[in-house]
Amino acid sequence: MQDTLILKLIIVAVTATFVAVILALVLSFNMVQKLMKHNTNLMSQVRERDEQQASTKEAFYQTEHELQKAEEELKKAQDKINDMMRQANQADQAGALLQQEINDVANVADMTDEQLMGWIDAQMDRLRLHRNPDVTLKEIAQTLGLTQRRITQAIKARTEDNTLAEYLTTKRLLDGCRLLVEQPNWTIDAVAHEAGFGGTTTFRTIFRNRFGMSPKQYREKKRLMD
Repeated sequence: MQDTLILKLIIVAVTATFVAVILALVLSFNMVQKLMKHNTNLMSQVRERDEQQASTKEAFYQTEHELQKAEEELKKAQDKINDMMRQANQADQAGALLQQEINDVANVADMTDEQLMGWIDAQMDRLRLHRNPDVTLKEIAQTLGLTQRRITQAIKARTEDNTLAEYLTTKRLLDGCRLLVEQPNWTIDAVAHEAGFGGTTTFRTIFRNRFGMSPKQYREKKRLMD
């Protein structure tokens, strides 16, 4: 009888333990499900946040790209405006120069020979006509808009260099003197050709006859004076 009672107690205890284990497993399963659901929600939130950040970055980069394009377009527009203003200034300067030349030519008829020679000198320097060793009276007259006779008359009225050849030689010598000083690294040959002389020998001969020294001596003297 006592053994039967003990057996029943053992069965009851085992059953209670089994039930307790089952209940614990059920509770654990529910907890795991809740944790998995919570984890899924967290992962979903993280993905949404990452997607929002990616979208924000893309929008930022897109905006930055558009700003760069806008800056480039603005720079192009500014450059175009600057070019237009530069062209307008050049046009104004050219127009002013043309008007001055028109006014000068219009006044030539009323100039004395001395005044005309001053104007011819200025135009010769500006256009550097004398630097062409083969330039002729006809070419000078056509370029300056004067008759050959008017130029010859004005040159003859001078107290020195009263022929075109003498006048051109003086212009070339003055240019040569200036180049000898301003371009110390140029050879004498380069100076001679730039000034309008046909050759170095001619330049040296005429220079020595006019100034009593060679071009090289003149350059050295000017260098020591400076």
